[in-house]
Amino acid sequence: MDSVKNHKGKVMQNTRIRNAVMLIGAIAMGSVMSAAQATVSNYNVTQTFNQVVYNTSHPDWDTWFVGSFSYDNVTHTVSNLSGKINQAMDGGPDVSAWVYLNNQLSVVADGSDGLVVSVFKENTTNVFKGGIYGAGGFGPNGVMGPVTTYGNENAFVSIYVPLANPLAALTASQLDKIAYGDCTSAALMPRNGSGTKCMAGWNGYKDGVVGAGGTMQGTFPNTQTITAAVPEPETYAMFMAGLGLIGLIARRRRAN
Repeated sequence: MDSVKNHKGKVMQNTRIRNAVMLIGAIAMGSVMSAAQATVSNYNVTQTFNQVVYNTSHPDWDTWFVGSFSYDNVTHTVSNLSGKINQAMDGGPDVSAWVYLNNQLSVVADGSDGLVVSVFKENTTNVFKGGIYGAGGFGPNGVMGPVTTYGNENAFVSIYVPLANPLAALTASQLDKIAYGDCTSAALMPRNGSGTKCMAGWNGYKDGVVGAGGTMQGTFPNTQTITAAVPEPETYAMFMAGLGLIGLIARRRRAN
């Protein structure tokens, strides 16, 4: 009689354990599936702005932006764009100091094709502050001249996100919409401590032909690459925990 009671008690205990394990496994797998089916995905973005003035003397001295953002493929919205930008004038990405941009303040729809999203150093879209004439500045087309531009210590970068597929390569017209501006301290001529001028870059046009646009002979060609972000380690851990619990359930079933 006692053996029967013990057997029944063991069966009930195993049942409770199995049910608890199944519940935990379902929760874990549900979390993983929910993450997999989420409409919001994370991406990394890299832009290069080729500084034309250095194509011969220092061809690796370019301006780079490295950042990340989130994209909702149902609502077609971009959020959390942030990153950092260096300055070609300071020696390129391996040498230059970086300016951090953490304020996404502008999203402009480009018809039905994509979004132009801009991120700023300061919590304001005011980057340039007019200009005055004085010695030692740079005039139109990068020619040394009398114009000096004073900024307000802000900087920005604009990226282009295709709506249908953020990973798609940009068309020529889409690539024309990326740009940067940097009026932070010593953005131009950093080695002499000047903080009174701005650097900027974009694709420009002259007589219908695409070319360099921006400060000091401009930047061209400019590039942008978007890649899918690697999932967080916690996502993998949750997935493996779910698989482990399912395996434990199967072993217990075979044992009983």
